[in-house]
Amino acid sequence: MASTAVWFGTFDRAYRIRRPLTPRAWTCVGALAIPLWATWPALALRAFEMPAFECVTVAFLTGWLVLKIIARAAGERGAARQSILSWVPALACAIGLSGSNGFHILATHSIPAAQANLISYLWPVMIVAFGAMLRLFRLRPRQFAGLLLGFAGAAILMGDGSLSMSAGGIGLALLSGVCWALYCLFRLKWTGDSGNVLARGCAVSTLMCAALHVLLVPTIVPSIGALAAAAAVGILPLALGNLFWDEGFRRGDSQLLAVMAYATPLCSALLLAALGMAAVTWSLLAGAAVIVLAGFLSRTSTLS
Repeated sequence: MASTAVWFGTFDRAYRIRRPLTPRAWTCVGALAIPLWATWPALALRAFEMPAFECVTVAFLTGWLVLKIIARAAGERGAARQSILSWVPALACAIGLSGSNGFHILATHSIPAAQANLISYLWPVMIVAFGAMLRLFRLRPRQFAGLLLGFAGAAILMGDGSLSMSAGGIGLALLSGVCWALYCLFRLKWTGDSGNVLARGCAVSTLMCAALHVLLVPTIVPSIGALAAAAAVGILPLALGNLFWDEGFRRGDSQLLAVMAYATPLCSALLLAALGMAAVTWSLLAGAAVIVLAGFLSRTSTLS
């Protein structure tokens, strides 16, 4: 499993000294999260018969198991050798994951799903704006323009003409984006022991979402297909997608990755179209062109 360890950076010291990955390579690792995140809508449609928090509970549980297997294969040390402080980023991860998904689900009860998606997708803007305020980034005009263009492209892609002025729904969608943006910035700032942050975060998220499910809605017995789709959410976007993003965002060009994240709804739309669940429209093509332009403008972004 040496090749697996190369990507995750948790293998033996001698190999890391011989073959360190460059920031550009880590940026490419982070970009792998985008097509993996893009599978979420198609899988969610397949698992639609399950209540929302039951679905994400299964997803987080599966994600935790997959991440534990990856960590074991990569030779991670046992939890007994890790400090208590290593649980701090794990709790931050759980809040980021559960908060972003939970608030988004609740927002869709008050406003159209497309509007909730678009508002939640302010998180790349929040990352760069908050990061500039914390002096994590040197924000150049072209990067700021690229970020705004990325959001404009996402708006073109996801805009369906539905608009609600529900303050509660809009606020919940904003909180969804804030949770993930703050977690990403926390990972940039945190320099202490992290342990297996994503696996632990998924474990805590499983408990949180299971509790919310039990409190809010009755449990149903899903079909095999719906259960498999929920498990696939845990494997692809939650486990592998977030693992690639976490490593790439911390070690690569985080500003460029923030803009590239706007390609996620584009990849989602293309996948849905390929599966016959959506049609290729002019808005999709126009949004794609704007997002590509945004990435081009942001290609020289620099971390301070």
